[in-house]
Amino acid sequence: MTQRILFLIAILFSFNHLFAQQQTIRRIDSLLNAPSQTPFNGVVVLSTNGKTFYRKAAGYANFGQKKAITNESEFIIGSISKQITAVIVLRELDKGRLRLEDPIRRYLPQLTEKWADTVTIHHLLTHTHGITALDKPLAFKPGSRFQYGFISYDLLSQIVEKTSGQSYPDLCNALFRLCGMQHSSHPRGRSYKNLCKGYVLENRERKEEPSYLDVFAAAGGLVSSGEDLVKWNNNLHGGKLLVDSTYRLMISKKENAFRDHVILGTVDYGYGITLPHQFSVPELCVTGVAQGFIAMDMYFPFTKTSLVVLENIATDMQDLKNSFYYHEQLLKIVRDAQ
Repeated sequence: MTQRILFLIAILFSFNHLFAQQQTIRRIDSLLNAPSQTPFNGVVVLSTNGKTFYRKAAGYANFGQKKAITNESEFIIGSISKQITAVIVLRELDKGRLRLEDPIRRYLPQLTEKWADTVTIHHLLTHTHGITALDKPLAFKPGSRFQYGFISYDLLSQIVEKTSGQSYPDLCNALFRLCGMQHSSHPRGRSYKNLCKGYVLENRERKEEPSYLDVFAAAGGLVSSGEDLVKWNNNLHGGKLLVDSTYRLMISKKENAFRDHVILGTVDYGYGITLPHQFSVPELCVTGVAQGFIAMDMYFPFTKTSLVVLENIATDMQDLKNSFYYHEQLLKIVRDAQ
């Protein structure tokens, strides 16, 4: 009798789960198919427990050639690149090749400013370093406050080159191969067949943006696809890239590392990841902005759900909340299903 009750409970749970997924799909389709002056132009991938149950590719990868976006289309992922760089750093930690409390001069002796003796790898990872330029004094005492930027992750890419003896592009590409990410790469030395053009809207006119590949790639210039970022989440959050204690360190909030995010509200920072404050269900998120590209990678650890949204049109670079419109609306729909 007990086994029969458990079986019926399992059937009921499965039915409810399927119903919730179908309801989510209907709501997403309704959003993306609604008439709009700025229709969605990109990809959406939604996955739970390693199984993708929704994928959508809409619009053009190249408007001039009328080349459609597909599930294999590749995008510049902006600051999602920082999470990949952070994992490379933490994998070097797991191998005993660096320590997070080490001053960065230990690895970058060419730095001339005195702050290289006080800024640590931890400070670089958490944007609490105070560096504004390599040849200028710090803006604040390391660890005392948060200031988001790019330069720290470029320095981190140089540090892992020293500790590993490999180039940063090679480290990235090896990590992507490990995760089975066939449409992801460091931009250096590669020709692209599936890379989308990036666009911005100015006075409702679409303008193609130049692709500044390999400029601060470690902070904002890596390339990936929607399906590949789901693979990334499954590997990272599934315990395949870092030892458990290091992963826990990565996703724990750090002192004085917080800011107000354009669509997530107040967020704490771990290492290459944000933790929104105001939601009862835990979320692990990273967003990205590059010239003509808007990206979001959200992971819900309780349900092992990934939501990846990549667009190659930035509707308003002066007011990023407008550019993140579809990302924000999709996030609301998926949150309701958690």
